[in-house]
Amino acid sequence: MRRTVLLVTAVLVAALPAAASATGPRGLLPQQSIALDAHAGDGSVGGIARLTVTKESGGFRLRGYVEATKGCVELKAVNMHLGTYLGGDTVKKACKQEVRERVDSWTRHTDVVLSAVVDHGPDWDSSIVTLTGRP
Repeated sequence: MRRTVLLVTAVLVAALPAAASATGPRGLLPQQSIALDAHAGDGSVGGIARLTVTKESGGFRLRGYVEATKGCVELKAVNMHLGTYLGGDTVKKACKQEVRERVDSWTRHTDVVLSAVVDHGPDWDSSIVTLTGRP
């Protein structure tokens, strides 16, 4: 009898962490951390974005902030094709220096990029990051 109780206890102890992670609070979901920096070559425009990404409803939930250090920066959700992107959707634009613009957005796009918006010239892009929702 005692051996059966010990065996059942051992099985329950082993199963509890798996059950807790499957039904745990939202904060325990796997998430991807992204840091983007975009600056114009002459230093006239620049900014940063810090995001966490989780999988949600067949797409991705983006949370975090965008901050312009000089000029305007624009966070875009895009799809890559042959090493580049065309268009995309603006997630957040920030133009106030040293003010963090909050991001809480959902997208079906597969990648994100931060662009330093240069007046009367080409925009300067950060690296383009593929969304996975996983670390």
